[in-house]
Amino acid sequence: MEQHIRIPEKEVPVVKETDVLVIGGGVAGIAAAVAAARQGVKVTLIEKSIVLGGLATSGHVCVYLPIDDGNGNKVYGGLAEDLLHVCIRYSQDNLPEVWRSKPDTAPADSERYMTNFNIPAAVLSLDEFTAQEGVDVVFDSVFSEPIMEGNTVKGIIVESKSGRTAYMAKMFIDASGDADLVYRAGADTETLKTIVSHWFHELDFDIMKRGIEEGDMLRAVPMRWLGLVPSGGAGDEKEDLTCDGTTTEGVNEYIRLSRGLALDFLKKNRRDDFAMISLPFTPQFRMTRRLVGNDELKYDDEYYIDSSIGCVISSLDKPATVYEFPYEGLITDKLSNVFAAGRMVSASGRGWAIMRFIPACVLTGEAAGTAAALAVKDECTVQQVDIRKLQKILEDNGVKLHRTKAMEGNKPKIWKLEKPDVEPGTPIINKYCVHVDPEGYRMAGDKH
Repeated sequence: MEQHIRIPEKEVPVVKETDVLVIGGGVAGIAAAVAAARQGVKVTLIEKSIVLGGLATSGHVCVYLPIDDGNGNKVYGGLAEDLLHVCIRYSQDNLPEVWRSKPDTAPADSERYMTNFNIPAAVLSLDEFTAQEGVDVVFDSVFSEPIMEGNTVKGIIVESKSGRTAYMAKMFIDASGDADLVYRAGADTETLKTIVSHWFHELDFDIMKRGIEEGDMLRAVPMRWLGLVPSGGAGDEKEDLTCDGTTTEGVNEYIRLSRGLALDFLKKNRRDDFAMISLPFTPQFRMTRRLVGNDELKYDDEYYIDSSIGCVISSLDKPATVYEFPYEGLITDKLSNVFAAGRMVSASGRGWAIMRFIPACVLTGEAAGTAAALAVKDECTVQQVDIRKLQKILEDNGVKLHRTKAMEGNKPKIWKLEKPDVEPGTPIINKYCVHVDPEGYRMAGDKH
């Protein structure tokens, strides 16, 4: 039988009143906060950890996946492109030279517009970037619950070293990754168990020597990937290595499983010429809970979206089919002043998997932040935002709202798993990372 206790009521101090409040300092939250600040409104970003970047940094997913379609056409402009360059501002990278000047197109056979980046350097660069843009970042503060008045969020309660405090705002952006605000505020959501994996950097003398000989830091200090390799779909993974990221029990189970994989690997590879040199400090969940919004990403035959806030792709596909994401996928009629941003926007099935990639998260963050600023200025609800005005600002900032003719021929590619011609346990090196799972499987098309 479930037990409950009653907590005595007490006054909670209001420590801040702002125009736009963003929950979550991952790449979507950063983009949302910066986009809103650039429109001249006051912005506060609440982050539960002490670093910005979310999965991209504390989660060790330090690979900014392609923002081109694989045929030489840039798909993501705006902040999705800007943040790529921010992440490598002070670090080593492997960005192809053809894309360094941020062109719209490159030869069709060019390498992809993507890069690996150094995590500490990216964290420090993101600190600088948000400060320069005038974003008030509040670290080490965990969102607890919304303060509601009907279907409007008036403020939020956070837990921090100062105890329970309140932040009040006119507009809110849920970039928590797990739809924490929209769920607790009463919106419709969907939950999904997702796969367990574990990324970490390692030192191996033989691999390091080759990297040094080639002058390649990323090869000298590679990333290893343990656990299940994603199939590219959503909901079709093995149940024995999946967890629910929306519960305390699920998060702790994920931590036990992922660190168990790392410990097993470490025991098998304990030797003088090998060292595990980093651990992720946030669970590497892909999809957990998302908004069921007024519309969602359509990826079957419906390409032109009149209310599009930008183009999206499954970044690993080559060529990548280009889709358009509707403004209505950021909002719900159940909440008057809340936007979703990042992997938790309204998209189901494979669409959910597409929207979790870093470039798509940044795109939705930029759109949500810009729309929130417009709503503040026009004193309107999220449903009343002038979409044409929003689209004009996004397009002026470099966002690709609609597919170009050059992108129309791209057809969806179905990924499958295949066994490589290497011994199980051998690191598999590709453009995106160095990874290996317990059985040595790799994604079809990877180089090794």
